[in-house]
Amino acid sequence: MWPNLIPGDILKAEKIEVTDLRPGMIAVFPQSDSEDVIVHRVLKVRNSNSHVVVTSSGDRSGVDGDSRNFEGFHSVLQVTGVLRSGVYRQVSHLTIPLFLSPSAVVRFYCAVVRKLFW
Repeated sequence: MWPNLIPGDILKAEKIEVTDLRPGMIAVFPQSDSEDVIVHRVLKVRNSNSHVVVTSSGDRSGVDGDSRNFEGFHSVLQVTGVLRSGVYRQVSHLTIPLFLSPSAVVRFYCAVVRKLFW
């Protein structure tokens, strides 16, 4: 989710219904094969009969191959802020094209943010 979120960030999140997700929101999704979670930006939400299909991606990793299906009334966590310098700040909607974010640049940016804001 670089540049909005960097490894080690502490996130503030609120529980919302999956039907309330909108494109551009950042949400915490459960992984189907484990107890892990993933934080991604919502690209598309569509209702399909008795379930909701959510397509998401990381800001840097590109679109997921899989969409997430939620049946019935499920809730997810919407990321509303990030803790830096002891203050929760809103998460921006800035995205960086993949070709402008090689791993060396990402590591440098993350190091600078940690020095300045942590």
